Amino acid sequence: LMAPYFEMEDFNLAQAKRVCGDVAGLCSWTKAMASFFAVNKEVLPLKVNLARQEGRLGAAMAELGEAQAQLDEKQRELDIVQAEYDKAMSEKQTLMDDADSCRRKMANATALIKGLAGERVRWTEASKMYQEQIDRLVGDILLATGFLSYAGPFNQEFRNHLNQCWRKEMVKTNIPFSDDLVIVNMLVDSATIGTWNLQGLPNDDLSIQNGLIVTRASRFPLLIDPQGQGKAWIKKKEAENDLKVTRLNHKYFRSHLEDSLSLGLPLLIEEVGEELDPALDNVLEKNFIKSGSNFKVRVGDKEVEVMKTFQLYISTKLSNPAYTPEIYARTSIIDFTVTMKGLEDQLLGIVILTEKQELEAERTKLLEEVTANKRKVKDLEDSLLLRLTSTQGSLVDDESLIEVLRVTKTTAEGVRDKLTIAADTEVKINAAREEYRPIASRGSTLYFLIVEMSMVNVMYQTSLRQFLGRFNISMARAEKSLMTQKRIANIIDYLTLDVFRYTARGLYERDKFTLTLLITLKIALQQRKIRPEEFQIFIKGKLHRISAHNNKGLCSLQRMLS
Repeated sequence: LMAPYFEMEDFNLAQAKRVCGDVAGLCSWTKAMASFFAVNKEVLPLKVNLARQEGRLGAAMAELGEAQAQLDEKQRELDIVQAEYDKAMSEKQTLMDDADSCRRKMANATALIKGLAGERVRWTEASKMYQEQIDRLVGDILLATGFLSYAGPFNQEFRNHLNQCWRKEMVKTNIPFSDDLVIVNMLVDSATIGTWNLQGLPNDDLSIQNGLIVTRASRFPLLIDPQGQGKAWIKKKEAENDLKVTRLNHKYFRSHLEDSLSLGLPLLIEEVGEELDPALDNVLEKNFIKSGSNFKVRVGDKEVEVMKTFQLYISTKLSNPAYTPEIYARTSIIDFTVTMKGLEDQLLGIVILTEKQELEAERTKLLEEVTANKRKVKDLEDSLLLRLTSTQGSLVDDESLIEVLRVTKTTAEGVRDKLTIAADTEVKINAAREEYRPIASRGSTLYFLIVEMSMVNVMYQTSLRQFLGRFNISMARAEKSLMTQKRIANIIDYLTLDVFRYTARGLYERDKFTLTLLITLKIALQQRKIRPEEFQIFIKGKLHRISAHNNKGLCSLQRMLS
């Protein structure tokens, strides 16, 4: 109803103010009331609806409160169940970890058992022998120390005699010792012996014993070495350690000695006589003076610092020197005079190197490989035993030990296979080498025969180097042949004739027949055409020892000489 009035042009606040202020207020109130009425007309239903909705809200909030209470209750129950679940999962994880740990321990234990299975028998037997070895240890050490201290100056035969005498005395005094004791095997391993052989030490028993005394005796060695083999071995052995070589009459001998002492270098004094320089007395007796953390020794009128790595070697070319008891007490005198067996092996090497160079190269390579493999196995076993004894706690918990054991076992098996193959190969090579041994045997026999001629006349002296020169010449000049046996026979014949001619040139006429006879008899002995007792009977003339059983042999000897 009021809308037409409100739409009139003059019904506004500005026009009303022109007419009258009260009219303007009334106009404004009228419009306001009209607007209020229109708004209130819409708001009243909303208020009613609001009141109704607020009622519903109150009911809903009440229901919400109840639901929230139920939710809180369920949440508490859920928290309890979740805690129980987490605890169960933790226990499950712990059990799984324990199971994994148990499986690892089982795997480690299995690996440990399998890894040590190969050593079980040997270690079990060894453990049973330990107490017996301990009981016999005093006697074994007594024999070993006696050998190192006293056996050096003597030959192989007298060393064996000394050993037998010591054993008899120990039996009388009830000192237990090992019946099967081999002093060389007790004091040095086969790998070290192989290294010595590669360095030039002959592989006969006497030379190996000499090498043992040189390296294990507490006193500095003095080598009786007329053929120079011991000196050659020392030079090769100490070459990598900057060995110094000097002589007593060298003008810088004192300087060489002082430098070697202060720098810890090995020193070889060669070609000494029957007397030594007094400047060596304190060094040989090891009269070292403690100075702080170092040691000093008086050399002449000077004090020289001594390093722990210093090593002194002395050698002489005299075959039978007469040293004073003082020198025997200060040094380890060792007889390096060449033996027949040792020379035979050396000559065999020369023959093979000339006739079958590839065979000798293969043998040398094989020897190097066997030596390296044996040393590797020994190092692995030592490392394994060290780990087994030093491991803290349970062995199955130390996975690094299991890995070391696995590597050790794998490597050891490979090395053992190589050693087996090497042993078979060595048998084949040695069989091929043995075919040429008659040449070496003849050469060794001839050399020692020539050496023995010095007993006929002291002027008849022959050096090993000179003989080796004739041996090489005979190898080169002997008639060639594609047949091995024919070639061997040619070398033996040429060598025998060449050595005879070369030696006979330096003999008196009356001694040439003696040389001829001795060569004939020695060859007959070597070929077993006569027996040693028959040879001794012929040389010494003790015919009363001939029995009826030996008459046949004597007759054959007489026929051969005629």
